Amino acid sequence: MFKPTILKERQLNERSMIWVTGALCLWMCVAGNSGMAQDWDDWEDYDTGEYISGRKGVEFALNFGVYQANHQAANAFYNGYAGEFYDLGDNTANLMTIEDRLGVDSPNSIVWSQIMNSIGLEAGEFMYIEYPAYTGMRYTPGTLMGLQTMLFFNPESAFVLHVDAINGLKSEGGWNIVSSDVDTGMGSENRRTYGIFSEEDRFQLSLAYRTAAYITDEVSWVIELGGNMLATQMKSNYVRIVNQNYQLLTAPIGNGQFANPTSSLTATGFGGFAALGMELFFEEGGNLMVTARVSRDRVVMGSYEANLWQGALYLTWVIPPQLGDFVRARF
Repeated sequence: MFKPTILKERQLNERSMIWVTGALCLWMCVAGNSGMAQDWDDWEDYDTGEYISGRKGVEFALNFGVYQANHQAANAFYNGYAGEFYDLGDNTANLMTIEDRLGVDSPNSIVWSQIMNSIGLEAGEFMYIEYPAYTGMRYTPGTLMGLQTMLFFNPESAFVLHVDAINGLKSEGGWNIVSSDVDTGMGSENRRTYGIFSEEDRFQLSLAYRTAAYITDEVSWVIELGGNMLATQMKSNYVRIVNQNYQLLTAPIGNGQFANPTSSLTATGFGGFAALGMELFFEEGGNLMVTARVSRDRVVMGSYEANLWQGALYLTWVIPPQLGDFVRARF
């Protein structure tokens, strides 16, 4: 029932990307010509000065960083009841609600009987499941690693390709089993709080235009603007009760048994990003960059789609053009 809305959103997103790409290309041409016109003959004649003034061609760099995902995706998709609204796009797996996974509404459920025994509830005491509040699920910062390829036209202008992986991105929250203190169900409410967790992998491919503003021959500002492709792979979404995990990304196959998904559960969305950083130059051993990045990505997980802001902090080591410089690295 979401298909017409999703189609319209995709059409608007495609048109926006076309306008952004056109404007970016025009700006790159103007900035590139401006950079070409700068006179680099005044730079001092020693290692870093010679390197900067002659900076042209392909350079490679290693990215290390911290990635912060937007909590809205976790709140919407991993909250324990999202299975009522979204599917995984996999015929062999479901995104189950907590109630369905635990078999709360099935009196003869094997799983629910085990849970009642483990937490000490008797028949008639259970009242309902209380799901996380809107801000209940939050992503923890994830680690980022990747490779950066830069094609320099001159010391100021370059095209940049980022290939980054964010593995083990996790979110967590809480939910309650609400029960009565008396068998009749008329006593005061008693809440037992348990955890709900998720884990996913993200992969982003970014193409950008980079420009630099040199402060000295040892330090420069760096600005990047470009497009971004974000692929999200769902790994798990589960609740934990008394040291026992109950997977929600699963499908019942009868007799209290469940099957894991058979597909990779990966979906891709597109967006854009901007980054501001500082590059430090050394006589030998390569350069270091510290960059703060903000992106607006279309996060896609199953039938869930949303345009969300994400943030990342990069520490990048630019590999020296000559291997000998790396061997003799002196910082």
